Amino acid sequence: MDHTDQKRTIGQIITEYGKQIYSFCVYITGDRDAADDLYQQTFLVAIEKEEIDTDRNPKSYLLSIAVNLWNNHKRKYLWRRKRADVVYFDEGDAEQLQDDSLSVEEDVERREEIERIRQTVQTLPDKLRVVILMHFMEELSVEEISGILGIPEGTVKSRIHKAKKVLKERLM
Repeated sequence: MDHTDQKRTIGQIITEYGKQIYSFCVYITGDRDAADDLYQQTFLVAIEKEEIDTDRNPKSYLLSIAVNLWNNHKRKYLWRRKRADVVYFDEGDAEQLQDDSLSVEEDVERREEIERIRQTVQTLPDKLRVVILMHFMEELSVEEISGILGIPEGTVKSRIHKAKKVLKERLM
């Protein structure tokens, strides 16, 4: 593949998956600035490796890069600073939450419940949070998550089950 074909392919991949990858980065980092850096690094690594197979699942490949970069970052800098578990939402999220069939009160209650769930997910340990986000937010199968994280499918299932149990307890 020559360089112009690759640039066009990367551009198309960013157009198709960029928003989902960025959203995932926001969720696993819990911080917009860190998410911005992780998002950019993810695509830089993908471009450098020149291994994006557009016939397979580029989204899974990009998610695996993001997870690996984030894990490396945490290992490297964990002792320097504790990261705040704060989730920020952009205007696009607010538009997605809006449901015209709900009354104002119901809409406010729904938004508050979604915010409560998101904050609770952010309190999960990273091992649980990453698999639960990949499974429910990114709608990846257990097999895909196993491949991305390089862990057995049974471990993925176990982590999803444990995360759901913890979330249920905390949200009661």
